[in-house]
Amino acid sequence: MAANTLGEVANLLEDALNIHQSVRQVVLSTQEGVVVASVSKAEDKDPRLLATVSAALQWAGATTLSHIDRGRPTVMLQSTKIDQVLTVLQPQYQLTVVLSRGDDIDLEVGEIIPAFQSIATRIQLLMGASSDYGGESILGRIVKAVPEVSQAILLTMDGLPLGAVGFENHIEVAALASSMFANGLTFSDHTDAIIVSSEVVDLLVAKVDDKRLLLVACHGSNSGELCQRVRDILSSYP
Repeated sequence: MAANTLGEVANLLEDALNIHQSVRQVVLSTQEGVVVASVSKAEDKDPRLLATVSAALQWAGATTLSHIDRGRPTVMLQSTKIDQVLTVLQPQYQLTVVLSRGDDIDLEVGEIIPAFQSIATRIQLLMGASSDYGGESILGRIVKAVPEVSQAILLTMDGLPLGAVGFENHIEVAALASSMFANGLTFSDHTDAIIVSSEVVDLLVAKVDDKRLLLVACHGSNSGELCQRVRDILSSYP
């Protein structure tokens, strides 16, 4: 089942790559910034970077919109002098497309967005229906495995939230966690975790991968044990 699903997804990504001559790269990732698959004509950008940036922009966009109206973002478009980066959002996944400005003469991006949305929807349905790919997010896994944890944030190395549980001021907390870990990296680029302890809570900031951090607040008399359980989960997370 997994191989069949992945094969169908790969075909859909190739279809996305061929929608227009300006499309240079297509990345499928989770909303936590984990790359699922990537295809390209001339890959010059790290898929993990694209996935992480898109996830951070999605979170920031949703948070910003929540202060304006009740809508949630469905499409994002980032423009630079040489590229346009289109991200189509689905409930669990996002499709990030890099379009070269050098090959987009007379292209109106809005005209091809529906084609990418159609492919993203089909991928969401395929992946969501497969037990192999409908797995828990990293935050969901931690909260389920360590129910004592009620506050956690997944964030980029730069301090942009990718997901949060139990924090109302998640933007500020994520920024402080990033700053804290950056100081740890100043001491050694091999830093993988920092724990700040008080009489009532242990605050764990741990490296998930090269692009992401996890902050977890562990309360109670066994807070140190909870921190270790979270670190064990991170070490086994794919």
